[in-house]
Amino acid sequence: MPSPNATPTPITPPRVPLIDPRTGLIDRAWYLFFLSLNDAATAVVDDSGLTFSAESTIASLEASLNAVRQELQTLPPAIDYTEDILKLRREHNIQPSAQVGELQQQIDTLRQEIQTQRQPELGTMAPLQQDNLPWVAFDIAPQSVPDTVTGTLYWDDDDRSKTLAVVMEDTGQIVQDIGEETFYRVKATATITKGQVIMFTGTVGASGGLLAAPATGLTVAQSEYILGVATQDIALNAWGYATWFGEIKGVNTTGGVEAWVDGQILYYNPSVAGGLTKTVPTAPNVKVIVAAVVHAATNGILFVRPTFGSSLGDNSNNVEITSVANNDLLQYDGVQMRWENVPAATVIAGAGGAPVTKTANFSVANGETWLINNKSGSSCTVTLPTPSTNTGRVLHFQNYQAQTLVSASSNVVPLAGGAATTAILEAVAGANATLVSDGTNWIMTQYDSNNALQLE
Repeated sequence: MPSPNATPTPITPPRVPLIDPRTGLIDRAWYLFFLSLNDAATAVVDDSGLTFSAESTIASLEASLNAVRQELQTLPPAIDYTEDILKLRREHNIQPSAQVGELQQQIDTLRQEIQTQRQPELGTMAPLQQDNLPWVAFDIAPQSVPDTVTGTLYWDDDDRSKTLAVVMEDTGQIVQDIGEETFYRVKATATITKGQVIMFTGTVGASGGLLAAPATGLTVAQSEYILGVATQDIALNAWGYATWFGEIKGVNTTGGVEAWVDGQILYYNPSVAGGLTKTVPTAPNVKVIVAAVVHAATNGILFVRPTFGSSLGDNSNNVEITSVANNDLLQYDGVQMRWENVPAATVIAGAGGAPVTKTANFSVANGETWLINNKSGSSCTVTLPTPSTNTGRVLHFQNYQAQTLVSASSNVVPLAGGAATTAILEAVAGANATLVSDGTNWIMTQYDSNNALQLE
């Protein structure tokens, strides 16, 4: 056990560094201290000789160890003095003992605890300025938040947000909830009022800044110029924020004479610069869903989420619209596999098609309008299209043979009216008739038997 007569050299105040900056070696005061510890640990005495002075020596050693612990708490972590200690041992022929090994182990344990424990200096964030910061824990219920100081980052834990928030302006108006809101920063080319719908009007050259103004006069092709809703008042030529996605508080959401209510969908109002309306605009006005009323009040809340309407052909993958003219119609091109605008006259001609000659019983196919019965030897039966899915369709029939033409179903109303029958053409060559679907039957609107007396 340690000698009761050994008196360790008192440790110097913590202000004395362990390494002497002049020599790069352990400071002499620290050297004497460790040397005295080694002398005390290697001296062996008779246990019967222990007196009060031996207990004092042990107490002195514990005090010295506590002083080492205190010094380690104030020193930069992870400094290895192994080489210096080995050098001293070689110079003075010092052989380590079990007690010295235990002391070194305690020192290593204390160093590890100090390196991993929470630091009291975290309030200033100074010790966190390093390349590989592992994590930062925010107080999820802060008692005081400096929400009018630009650049403040804090945990926003109210009913509508559960995320970090960034104060973006000293006024406190612009606080962005990360992941729950998206802003544009714009320069106003006209005075903008908080709550107005704003549109893109250009850029600020190479700076990458966006120019904006209250949305007005948008054509069908310009619906996507809308950027969102102004998050704050922005003076002419000043910079400010517009919300593309998220809530805006403190705006008038009563709707005036429209009397908006909670949950109402609001559209861009083509009649009011920067305005909103609950009425869906009529074509060809731009149709853009801009926001929803969260709380209808003079100091209300809007939820902004622009959703653009489309123009036929603009964003449709299978529609090609070019040089639109009055009365144009859409027609499907099976070769190009797309819908195209064509003059109405070409659609009518195309729907009529060329005459089709039939030499056996048949069904009327899509696109067939002029049909010639040239079946010989017996009556010809035709299966007409379903009237209910062909309302307004016109079919023309003509005989080349002196054979009757009849329908496969009793769905033909005679020229004089009455109950539907199967008769279409008499057994006379040259007889012809016109049928039109009324959605229930095929109505005969014209008939020529080709053997009637012609009067002049």
